[in-house]
This record gives sequence, structure tokens and C-alpha cells, in this order.
Amino acid sequence: MQIHKTPDHCFENLEGYPFTPNFVEVDDLDGGRLNIHYVDEGPKDGQPVVMIHGNPTWSFMWRKIIPILAAAGYRAIAIDLVGMGRSDKPTQMQDYSVARHVQWVTEAVFAKLAVTNAHFVLHDWGGIIGLRAIADHQDQVASITFSNTGFPTLDPNTKITKMARPGAGMLRAFQLYVRFNRGWKHWKMLAQLLKKKPSPGVIEGYHAPYPEKKYLTGNRQFTQLLPTRNDNPQLHDNWYALEKLKSFKKPFLCLFSDKDQIAPNGHRSVRDFIIGAKQREPVIIKGGSHFLLEDVPEEYGQELLKFLNSQR
Repeated sequence: MQIHKTPDHCFENLEGYPFTPNFVEVDDLDGGRLNIHYVDEGPKDGQPVVMIHGNPTWSFMWRKIIPILAAAGYRAIAIDLVGMGRSDKPTQMQDYSVARHVQWVTEAVFAKLAVTNAHFVLHDWGGIIGLRAIADHQDQVASITFSNTGFPTLDPNTKITKMARPGAGMLRAFQLYVRFNRGWKHWKMLAQLLKKKPSPGVIEGYHAPYPEKKYLTGNRQFTQLLPTRNDNPQLHDNWYALEKLKSFKKPFLCLFSDKDQIAPNGHRSVRDFIIGAKQREPVIIKGGSHFLLEDVPEEYGQELLKFLNSQR
């Protein structure tokens, strides 16, 4: 597997992101090794809070939450998924799959960082990848916060009579657009989706890991992995993971925003099934888009800290 590494200078002087880089090495699942970047702030003996982003974000998205958690005595860990942020970037679309992302996150977080009694905060694709990783490591998890994401499944015993997933037309068109647009400027799309106009520095923060289009492969492939068809392999894998998670009784908070354009009702995919999620009403923050960490970071931080502190 060939990889690209974004030059270090691309990450200098980013707005609100002064954190020291850390790296953990994992199996690239193709005979080599990959480096996953993560932020690690706060007391090292503090209870871990592991944040997992989605697409097209990276650990930069958590920059306002990390100091809040660290000041409250938590060990704030925010990883960059492979192909994104400061992590290594395999060069071929076929290098990436949901299953591979799950394996990379599992090795990095549960094996190499070896977190225990950890809170997990999941957004967008981080919800699917995070829940899949957690399903086999529930004993190392203290709680889950599930934000603006969903967990699509399909029972393997269900006969497929129609290939297109309900309501997938818009996402299918989006997939086709990105497939043939190698220079997809996703940081501009993100800015357009926000309810609060971002500063030039914030837009540059999302652009920084991708100074040339050759670094965009991981972001582009995430769009192709969207479950727009019923033969998408993640649907069965998610179903098996959900079967394991149904008995998860620990605290589970659905923390969403009311202006989410992507997964406004994603909490329904877990609250009807997972015991811990059933026991707590969703918290819906007003005024936030899908990328609520940019629109309502203060409100998000308050609700998250309230949830975490209630377990102390």
C-alpha cells in the first residue's frame, strides 16, 4: 500500500488548534504499517474521552471541546481517521472500506492506546465506525455520546427486492459528483452547510490537511461508501454489531442539533434497540447544522460535560 503524508508545515498556526501531535502505528491490512494521528490533552491519568469524527472533518473539529474536557480533568483524545487530518493517507480508493476503518480504529484505540473506562463521543461516520469498534470492546467503555449520525442496518435474512435504499436519491447524486471530481473542495461544502458563517481561519483549518488533490482520496472514498444500495456490505456488518450492542446498558446520550441536513433522525436507529440509549431522551440543541461543533460549540460542550460529570 502506498501512502501520502501531509507535510507538517500545513498544520502550523491553525486557528484554535495549538495541540501537540501524537501518532500510533497500526497494521495497514496490506502488509505494511500506517500512522494514525491523535490529540492527547489533559491529565494522562484522567478518565479518557475518545472523540471520533466523520467526513470531511478531522480532529480540528473538536478544538473547542478538547480544552473544556482537559480543564475538567478528563484525558481528551481526538483521533484522525486514516486518510484524513494528520493521519497517513493511502493513495487508492480501494484501500479504504468501512471494515478497514473499524479495524484501524480498534487497533489504535483499544489495543495500542489501551483505553479503559473510556467515554466515546461520535459524530457522522465516527458513529458507525465507533459503534462497530465498541461492539466487541464494551467492557472498556464507560459511555457513548452519539451526535448527528446514524447506524443503518439490514438483517442478513432479509430478501432484497429493491436495490436502492429509501430516500437515497440525493446521496447517490452526491456520490456520482465526487466520484468524477478528484479535486472535490470539501472544506467549501462544509462552510456552505454551516448556520454560522465561519472565519477564513476555520475554513483553512479544514483545508490544511489537503494542500493538493492527491491527499483527498480518503475523503472521496467515504462518499462512495455511503449506504445508498441494499448490497452495501456495511449494512449486514452493522446489523451484527447492533445485535451485540442491544444489551449495552451503560449511559448513552444522543446529542443532536435541530438543523442537521444529513442525519436529523439518526438517533432513531439506536434508541429503539440499545438499552442505554432507550433510557435517556435525546438532547436536541437549537441552531446547529450537521456540523454542530462549528455552529453551537459552547452549547455542545455544556451538554457533553453535564452528561459526563453526571457519571462521576
